[in-house]
Amino acid sequence: MGRLGSTGRRVLLRMKSGERRYAATSRELDWLCRFRMGAAMDLKGVRAFCSVAEGGGFSRAAAAQGVAQSVLSRQVSALEQELGGRLFHRTGRGVKPTEFGEALLPRARALLAEADQLAAEARGEGASPVGSVDLGIVPGWAQPLVSVLTARVLADYPRLRLRVHEAYSGQIEAWIATGRVEVAVFNRYRRGAVRGAEQVSRCDMMLVGPKGHPALKRRDVPFRSLDGVALCGPVRPNGLTTVMSEVAARHDVALNFVLEGSSSAILREAVLRCGLCTVFPRPFVEREMAGPGFAASRIVKPSLEQATWLAVGTQRPATLAARTVARLVREILKGR
Repeated sequence: MGRLGSTGRRVLLRMKSGERRYAATSRELDWLCRFRMGAAMDLKGVRAFCSVAEGGGFSRAAAAQGVAQSVLSRQVSALEQELGGRLFHRTGRGVKPTEFGEALLPRARALLAEADQLAAEARGEGASPVGSVDLGIVPGWAQPLVSVLTARVLADYPRLRLRVHEAYSGQIEAWIATGRVEVAVFNRYRRGAVRGAEQVSRCDMMLVGPKGHPALKRRDVPFRSLDGVALCGPVRPNGLTTVMSEVAARHDVALNFVLEGSSSAILREAVLRCGLCTVFPRPFVEREMAGPGFAASRIVKPSLEQATWLAVGTQRPATLAARTVARLVREILKGR
């Protein structure tokens, strides 16, 4: 089975008929998957594939669907035979999608969402979105957004289901580009438009540290105050640390990152327990670090700003469910 490439790159697929290989762009591949999985396959196989991938194993997926494990196994095997490739690797703890399976999974989920929406429209329920939506979101916005969004969905769109994936901006942007998520919320730290996305928030960046830290005596602190300060920050490569390093080089400031963490919770704990400083956006500081153990100052001369962007995937036409989630996210973020 050939590797599946990114948009515009030629990829190779071994078709079911013998060993003939087919060259296609990812857009052609998307059409091929839709045709073969929609027209030639029973949707039960596609649904079984998605359920096993989400559950991480056949037994968990069977329990969730209320069917025998052997039934799911036969459905997935039939789909693998029809598509001409293995969809899962068997591991000691269950199953994991192959590279081929990972590439098809977003398209399979979209196909099911479209099928569910079509069924709803046939029942006269077309105004109400149906199906699952994959949302990618950066850690700084996850806590307020996900809870408010879930409450809105439960109240107004009971047939919608959310799958939320948290990661830093670079990973989120990669996911939306490849179709792994349908709606994305990510940050940028440079001015300028982002193609295919809309800005929903802009805020100051703050230097945050333990109460009484000598670098945090004033309400505003110049960037040069970071010189030599023991810092913690997100794991690199990361957009914020990249911009900070560029500014530091221009102003002859030595940044001293002694800890890199993969979540905001790790960095917050490092500030509270280890006496380190970090840089967070103002809304996060006001929400999560307003307690008596913290101090914060706005970074100026030059200032650092965070712009938050909302994007809907373009790998395939957005479903009504995805458009609805994007609209709700927009309303929530712009209202903060």
